Parts: sequence; C-alpha cells; structure tokens
Amino acid sequence: MDGSHKDNVPGVQSVPSVRRLESVAPAERSLRRVLIVSDIRILREGLAEVLARDSAFLIVGVAAGLEEALAAAASQPPQIILIDAALPEGTGTVARLRERAAAAQIIVFALSETEDAVITWAEAGVCGYVPRSAALSELVDSIDCILRGEQMCSRRIAAGLLRRIAAGPPSPRRGAARDSTIVLTPREEEVVHCLGAGLSNKEIARRLNIGLATTKSHVHNVLSKLMLERRSQVARWMRSNPLKLTLASGAAFGQATQGRHEA
Repeated sequence: MDGSHKDNVPGVQSVPSVRRLESVAPAERSLRRVLIVSDIRILREGLAEVLARDSAFLIVGVAAGLEEALAAAASQPPQIILIDAALPEGTGTVARLRERAAAAQIIVFALSETEDAVITWAEAGVCGYVPRSAALSELVDSIDCILRGEQMCSRRIAAGLLRRIAAGPPSPRRGAARDSTIVLTPREEEVVHCLGAGLSNKEIARRLNIGLATTKSHVHNVLSKLMLERRSQVARWMRSNPLKLTLASGAAFGQATQGRHEA
C-alpha cells in the first residue's frame, strides 16, 4: 500500500489488491467482484487486502466517496458493494449506487446495532449489514450469510424488530404512501430532490443559494408534508410515489429543478 502502483481508472485507487477485470484470467471471471466505499483510507484499503486473500473475491475498486464509487461502478460493475456506515450521507450514497449498479448487492459495514440504524439503512436499500462489533475474521462469513438472504444479528435487535412488527402498521406520521397528491412549493420540490440525492443541509444550502436556517426550515416542512420521520426515507418515498408531488404554483413536476445539477 505504498502508492507506487498506478491505475488511472477513476474510482479505482492504487491498491495492489485492486485488479482490472480485463487483466484476470477467464476462470477468475466468476469471482465475486467487490467495490469498497469508505472515506477512511486505512479502512478501505485494509478491507481490500483482507478480502483479496480469499479466493472467492475479486476487488474491483476502492472509493473514498460517492463520485469515486459511481466512477468505479461504471468502469467495473461490482456484484457486491461494501459501504462504510460512517460515510457522510451514506444512505443517500446507497440510493445513487443502486441507480448506477442495480444488480449489485449493497452491504453496510461497521454499523452500530440499534433498531433505528438497522431500519434506516434497510429503508435506504441495503440487503444486509456487518455490525461494528464484528471481527475481521468474521467478515467473509457475514458477507456469505447476507448473500444467501440471511442476516446475523444480536438477539436484542431481533427482538426489537419483532416488537415493531407486532405493534402493527406504522402510524400515519411514519407511513410514506398517501392517496392524495402532496402539494409543494417550487423551493420545497427542489429540496425533495436534494434530499433524495442524499445531500446534507449545508450542501442543499450551497446548491440552492439559500441560508442554512432557511434550508433546515424547508427540510422540516418537506418531511412534515411527506409524513416522514427521517430524511433518509425521502429517496425511497420518491421511488414509491413518483406521481404524487405537484407544485403549489401549478407548474409541471420537475420544472423548478431544471439545471439543479449544472455547474
């Protein structure tokens, strides 16, 4: 990990264990292709080294953030994406990666095992998690378990999730789907799209050229209108309810956000 190896492919950093697909033998093409996303270099490179020792895995990329991960996924489509639970706006990153690498299984690692954290990441679209208490020696077994459609979790988490299910359907405050059209102002509609992209309040403020306090107010109003509790739920809401938003001014959906990705 001395950085002497050079690979000019965006999102595929200079880690010896990262290999280009065209450089591997045909017999190796069936290996599990893994992309690792973490803004902590020693962590992403360390995980790459550990998994590369297992003959079942092929590390196709390591990325420090969303843009590098998107570039890596486009260059070498992964079958498995490991994403650090501590990555800033990590749940929004999951939504973007699902758009770019729809066939990939996304697993969050180093997750704090609380009911809210598990549910938040599940709603974001991950297929499983590796808890922060897991040892490196358990990583491969945890991944294999998740890929089989299973999930190892603590008894406390299992009991908590069962309690939530037993409590019945979510209250109207937590239920995202609504029968009536939700009316937003043009600015609120812009905020919805920013939240769906996983942007923080500071990033939304910069993108829309508004104050941070104003941004927080808009986010609060949007979550209230959508009847959601967490900003991480917005991306999932948008996928489930693509036609339920309209602008208070009567403009066509999406008009207010033309060019929001420009510059």
